[in-house]
Amino acid sequence: MMIFLDSSILCSNYYMKGPSFDIIKKVGSIVFGQIVVDEVCNKFQETLKEQYAKMQRSIEDVNKIVSVTIDVPNEILVLEECKKYRDFLDMYIIESGMTVPEEYPSISHEKIVNRALQRKRPFKSDGSSGYRDYLVWETCLRLAEVYAYEDIHFISSNTRDFSDSNDREKLHPDLLNDLKERKISENRFYYWTSLKRFIDNCAGIIAADIDKRESIISEIHNNVNGFIQPINQFIEKKLLCMNINDQDILIPGTNAVLIGFDELSDFVIEDISNLNENESEYLLDICIDGVGIVESSSYTQEIKEFEDIVFDIEIINQHGNGKCTVRMLVGMKAHLRALYNKAKKHITSIELDYLDDYNCPYCPY
Repeated sequence: MMIFLDSSILCSNYYMKGPSFDIIKKVGSIVFGQIVVDEVCNKFQETLKEQYAKMQRSIEDVNKIVSVTIDVPNEILVLEECKKYRDFLDMYIIESGMTVPEEYPSISHEKIVNRALQRKRPFKSDGSSGYRDYLVWETCLRLAEVYAYEDIHFISSNTRDFSDSNDREKLHPDLLNDLKERKISENRFYYWTSLKRFIDNCAGIIAADIDKRESIISEIHNNVNGFIQPINQFIEKKLLCMNINDQDILIPGTNAVLIGFDELSDFVIEDISNLNENESEYLLDICIDGVGIVESSSYTQEIKEFEDIVFDIEIINQHGNGKCTVRMLVGMKAHLRALYNKAKKHITSIELDYLDDYNCPYCPY
């Protein structure tokens, strides 16, 4: 889910504090256009300057009637706070997973002028204004095109320029026609006129499901007897001493056998799903990150090529003709699937999905 915020939303809560923003961060990726960032930073500066001037006048008035003069904060404070705010937005965008704001749309002056002359929204009926709003809209459309398999949620309180004049909760027909022309389905493009409406009708429901899911995962993860121990037993009985040549792990030689683990991370439940309506049984996708101890049959020459790739490798037996048995430490992840019975609070069955490594220099990921 991509949540595209207009400047009208940010200007009402510059640092995005409070439960509303906590909820929307939980359910999707918050996206800003560069046009929105520039608008908001400019508005932030204007507002701060205005409030600074008011404060300065108030302090000057107070100084007229008090015995000890109150110092007026240096005006450089305004510039410092403006820089801090832009840095805050930059970091917020990175943390949202988008890295950078969405670029200004590549659109010709001719197309913009034609849109204004045709009096199409978000331009006003006299065509006098709407330029920046149109760039915001085009940025959001481009986002919907690039992320064609994502739901797009456009949130703006600027109902005068984006909403249908007969129903402020709906997009204006001109904008709906833009969606149609770009082949962007209305089934995945949503328009909200406030954070409250978005949360009440969409995000709040999803957030509640996420909280419920996280609570279930936490409960299972903390179950030593029903979760931790069965996995440890599976590792000991099924993973250790298994041949891993057919797994997605870069290992020299043949007959590669996993004989143990030097380190193991916590058992992470990456996904959970219900197998029936009454939620009596869950399917768990579990990931275990660790350093495996592997032995394989290889050749001395081949081992030299691998010495810089794996963490640690040593020859433990020489067999003549260059053949040898080697032992190495390999960073790997074990991906398991397990059935967990809610009533019994216990894993009832478990299997290996696959093993892979995370330090292969030849892998594209």
